[in-house]
This record gives sequence, structure tokens and C-alpha cells, in this order.
Amino acid sequence: MLFASPEWLWAALLLPVFWFVLRRRGKIGSTHVGPLGKRPGSRILIYLPGVMLSLGFLALVVAMARPQEVFYDSDVTVKARDIIIAVDKSGSMSSPISGPLPRSVVGVTDLDREWPGKPPKPNTPVETFRGQESHSRLEVAQAAVLDFVRNRYAAKAGDRIGIMVFDDTPVWSWPLTHDLKMIYRKVRFVDEGTGGGTNFGNYPPGPVDMAAEHFDELGKAKSRVMIMVTDGENDLTPQAKSRIADIIAKWNVRFYVIGVGETMSRGYPDIMRLAESVGGHVFGAETSEDMQKIFLAIDQLERSDISTYGAQKRKELFMPFALAALLLLTLASLVQALIHNE
Repeated sequence: MLFASPEWLWAALLLPVFWFVLRRRGKIGSTHVGPLGKRPGSRILIYLPGVMLSLGFLALVVAMARPQEVFYDSDVTVKARDIIIAVDKSGSMSSPISGPLPRSVVGVTDLDREWPGKPPKPNTPVETFRGQESHSRLEVAQAAVLDFVRNRYAAKAGDRIGIMVFDDTPVWSWPLTHDLKMIYRKVRFVDEGTGGGTNFGNYPPGPVDMAAEHFDELGKAKSRVMIMVTDGENDLTPQAKSRIADIIAKWNVRFYVIGVGETMSRGYPDIMRLAESVGGHVFGAETSEDMQKIFLAIDQLERSDISTYGAQKRKELFMPFALAALLLLTLASLVQALIHNE
């Protein structure tokens, strides 16, 4: 507890002065015992008005000093993040990547119970790649994005997420929203169909163009994040690189690229050069396990950039002290009147 006007507390030092003046004028207690002194408990009755008046005066002083309780309330409209995830679904994303689909790091949530996904077909042989279980790059990306959404849903951090898929052209699966159940549902369908080429922005609009336009129209948070999941198999012209870099800088977007497969893990494609030139991060994923670790790493990086997540608020507590002062002063007057009537 703290006081909004602590200077009023100095008034408590005046209590002995008021006590002395009122006592000298016979306003407090009784200057003589008389018949009252012969009754049991008379001494207590004589001093009771003074005690009540003193306590009432102190309660009034505390009320004037305005005691307050300090607490912190979430400020999700300012400090939360707007996150757009762009998933490449070009034909090359159907290529295999080794390892089983990553398991959830947060376990089963309400999202899984509401959207359990497709049950595996019985007696279906497990596909292999280089002697290990494998899945398409797009399936692995989908599993990692689903777990990222689970993590944000379980954390209840107030983040808004939007989902976009792209090949030759970008298409919104769902715009920025706090409804992570809807986002989770939409991510379930990103693996339905691959095809076309990859266009990072040689022919506008690319995924970054669409994301920047969306941040401009619907963005609310100061922290704007774009996560692109791609195999990186597309060249960028110098003009396209310059234009996309200007867009990222203009809208203050944190740009992360997750590269899936050997092209991104072992090569140095144009999208990687672009991300590094704008101060972003590039992560290479050669296995499904790598993909999950990368999403967790991005989440930690972004959380470290948010200095505060809450606003200080105060609750006024003067009313109980004011009521106590009124009650004590009233009772002191009544008791004092009783003594004088005796």
C-alpha cells in the first residue's frame, strides 16, 4: 500500500496539541470524577471519548493521505505481437525431409480436442527417405506451425496471428486475429495441394508486400513479426531485393526465414541474403526436429525484445478510513454527551 498524498500524514503530529487544548477546556472526558467515579468501569468511560477522538482523527488523516493498492493489469493491446506466418506451398515443398513429424512441446490442448486432425490410414506403409521415416517439407512445416500456435494459445499472451500461403501468388488463409482456434483450424488445411513456382516478390505482390499491406490496415501491436517458411528455390532480382528491403524497413517488420531442405541448409539463396541484409534471422531445417526447435527459438527471441507486458494501476482505499473516522468521531461525541449528562 502507498499514499497518493503522503504530506497529510504530518497532520498526525498535531494530535497531542488538539488533545491538550480540548482537555484544558473540558471538552474531553470529565475534569472531576463526581458521582460517575463511584460506578464500576467509570475510569474507562471517562477516557473512552478521548481514545475514540484520537483514533478518529488518525483515521481521517490516513483517508486524506489517500491510501492506494498497486497492482498490474495486462496491456495486451499495446505490448502483444502481430505475427504473420507465410508458408511456401510451391511444388518443391512436396519433396521429402527425413524424420517423424515433431511432437507437441505443450501437449494436448483444447485446440487438439476441437480439431483432432485426420486419423492415419490403417496398414499404410511409412514413407522413408535415406533410410529414415520421412514426410514432405510442407507437412513438416505444417506440424511446426501448428505447435507454434498451440504454444501461443497455451501462453495466453495476447498475440495475434495471421496465416498466408504462397507459390506464384500469395493467398490469405486467415487475417490477423486473436482467435487462435480459427488459425489452428486453417493451418490444418495448408498441406492440401502443392504446385506452381515460388515468387518472393519478383512479380508483385509477393508475400512480404501482402504482409506489409495487412500490417498497415489491421496491425495494432508495436512488435510486427513475419515468419516465412520456404525451401528458398527462387531467385530475386536486384530491384526486387531493394523494394522488399525498403518495405520491411518502412513498416519495422522483424523478418525471419525458416529454410526447409538442402537448398536453404547448405546453400546461400537470395531470400537468405535478403533476410540478413535487413537484420533478420535465417534458420536452416534439414530434419523435422530442426523445424520445431527453430519455431521455439524464434518465440524466445521475440519475447526477449518485449521489455514490459503490463500497466500499473491503483485502487483507492481511502473510503474505509473515512467511514471509520466518521463513526469514531460520532461515537466520541455521543459518549462525551453521556458523561456530561451524568
